[in-house]
Amino acid sequence: MSSDSRSTYEVGYGRPPVATRFHKGRSGNPSGRPKRAFKPLDPGIVLQTIDNEEIVVTDNGKRKRMTKAEINFRQLFAKATRSDLKAARLITNMAIKYFAPEDRDDDQVTEIIGQTEAAQRFAPKWPEQIAKLNDALRNRK
Repeated sequence: MSSDSRSTYEVGYGRPPVATRFHKGRSGNPSGRPKRAFKPLDPGIVLQTIDNEEIVVTDNGKRKRMTKAEINFRQLFAKATRSDLKAARLITNMAIKYFAPEDRDDDQVTEIIGQTEAAQRFAPKWPEQIAKLNDALRNRK
């Protein structure tokens, strides 16, 4: 176009200004779509989201919504009551750590095993065995 025709060029519908038109040889999107930001995988967050998921469970014939963490604790507690020593120790340690720590006296030692259970397990030597376990517990703190 000559300079004469540019001055007489009418801008309107379907006729954009010459300066704002697409230029030849230049892409309309030179930098392209930005790449998605990489999020580092945090196992703690993943575990927390999985534990906080709610699922529907039938408990005593009634449907209840519970989190997976609550179900896990209920199963652990059930194992502990069915004489699973590993589960019982874990429940006891968690109870010592999380149940009202401000009310607990640090000098007080919690009894892990009762006398009747000790008598059944250790037979005639149960007082010595209990003393040994309680000493180990006191030394651990």
